[in-house]
This record gives sequence, C-alpha cells and structure tokens, in this order.
Amino acid sequence: MAGTGKRCQLQEALKALASTRGLPYTVQMRPLITGSAAMGDVTEAGATDEGAGPGEAESGQFMYETSLVHIGLDIARMSMQDKHILRPVLMKLGQGSQVMAGDQGRGARILVLYHAHLLSSESVLLLQTCLEQNEGDLSIWLTSELPVPQRIRDWFIEIPVGGGDHAFKEYVTETAAQERLVDWPDIFRAILKKWRAAPAPKLQEVKEIKAFVYEMLMRNLRWVEVTHFLLDVILTFDGITEEQRKACVGALAACEATGGGYTIPSYRIPIIWESLFLQLRTIVCSSDRDGVTGADGAAVAAGPKRIIKSRKKCVAAEAAV
Repeated sequence: MAGTGKRCQLQEALKALASTRGLPYTVQMRPLITGSAAMGDVTEAGATDEGAGPGEAESGQFMYETSLVHIGLDIARMSMQDKHILRPVLMKLGQGSQVMAGDQGRGARILVLYHAHLLSSESVLLLQTCLEQNEGDLSIWLTSELPVPQRIRDWFIEIPVGGGDHAFKEYVTETAAQERLVDWPDIFRAILKKWRAAPAPKLQEVKEIKAFVYEMLMRNLRWVEVTHFLLDVILTFDGITEEQRKACVGALAACEATGGGYTIPSYRIPIIWESLFLQLRTIVCSSDRDGVTGADGAAVAAGPKRIIKSRKKCVAAEAAV
C-alpha cells in the first residue's frame, strides 16, 4: 500500500548496486522540457538544466531524478500525460541515449518508474514494445500499489513490501500540533456518513456531486485510486447495513478500468465518477424514508390518498347521473 517504504527500499537497492559497480550514488533532479502544456507534447526528452530556455520553461517542465546508475520518473506527477512523456524516453532506450549510458554491461542504466499502477493503457503498450525490442539490454524497476499489468508481467519479478502507511503517520506526527490532517479515506467516510443521515436524494444534489468530482480531479486524484479508496471505506464503514454494503460493492464491481495499467479516456472520467457517486448516494440512504421526513412527510404521503378517494367519489357520482 501507499507509504509502506517501497521507494526507500528501491533507493537502497540502487545504492547497493552503485557500490557494487564502484560508482558514487548521488541523486540529482533535472527538468524534462515539454512543449505545449495543454497538448502534453514532449519537444525535448531528457533535457538538462542547460538545455532549458526561458520560453521552454514556461511551456511546461517535468522534474525527474537521475544518477550514474538510474533515471527515475514519477507517474503520479505526470497528470495523466504519461504516454506523451514516456514515449520519447522509451524510444531512446538501447540507442545510446542517456538512459543506457555506460559500459558496465547488461542493464548499465536503470529506468525507474514510481507509482507505476497509475500508468495508462497506452504507456503499458509502450513498455511492452520497448521490452520486446530491447530484451536483454534493458532494466526497468517499478514501484506499484497493485500487481504489474498482465500484458508485461512476464518481464518482471514482484517483491512485496508490507506494512501500513508509515509516510502519512510520520507526516501527521510532525504537523499534528499545527493543524488537523485527513487523508482521502477519511473524506470518503465523511461523505458516506453525511449521505446516510440525509433524506432521499434530490435532483439539486447532482450539482454538489459534480463539484466534488471536479475538486478531486483538480487534486490529481486518479480513477484507480478513487475506486480502491471507496472499496476500503465501504468494507469498514459501520453506518450501513450488510445489504447496502453488498449493493455498494456491486456498484464498484460494475465499474470499468479499476485496475492498474487500465485507463479510460479523460473526457469520460467525470461522467463515470458522477454516475458512481449518484448510485452510492441512493444506496446508502435509509430504506425506510421516502424522500421527506417529519410532519411534511406525513402530509405529502397522505395527499395522494385523499386525491384518489375524491376521484372515486366523482366516478361514482357520474355513474349515478
């Protein structure tokens, strides 16, 4: 899971590898210059600090880490543009580029992809093509919260890393005196609790759900992460019945592209999120409520009965006439 120390263990392995090769291990951050930030086109892959002009820096930069033994890219910071950023980097692998520089033999330079469970379907295809064309001369290391996609699993050895979210706990401990911190499971749990206590959904709530969806998108929260956060919260939430829990899990199971390495087009993400949250909103609402509560509810419920009765009298009067 997140925060268990996957990155730290990978860094220790890289440091040990550099020691074996007799190389110093120093990590530096350098910018990868992109073209239009809106289009996500990469105009210069693997650019160094000297190659970044003022105009290029304004158009978009993506920072990556580098050392004498590896180059590291964080998929979580690519804002769903990973296929555009990875394509020129992977195309240069095995062609004498900076990624495979050195003469120490097989896999001299290692390509590291952090948060690889956020890779898009197109990026997984790029990885598969690169591995097929450079098998034996390429070394790729991944950190992932989910298993490697089936398409490229044969090229990897999975090393499990267990434990809780140590990173978040340390961050909370350091900043507990200043402010109250919550993570995404806490937010989703609070939303379910709010919906559980609220009356039946109304049409006006669609705007609130839409606003919340776009708030998550602005914070770069991915569809894969949302479905797994919701699954954990639903399985541990005490405020709903078992029937409601099964219905919520069924709504999540019916969603598409919820695994690592599988994505949906960006324009469809808000629509699917809104549909899912509307389903959950309807499911977690108390089943014994019909949309209104209190005295108003009794009046509304009795209203149609009186109308039906009066219509029967009218029909009987017309028949008598």
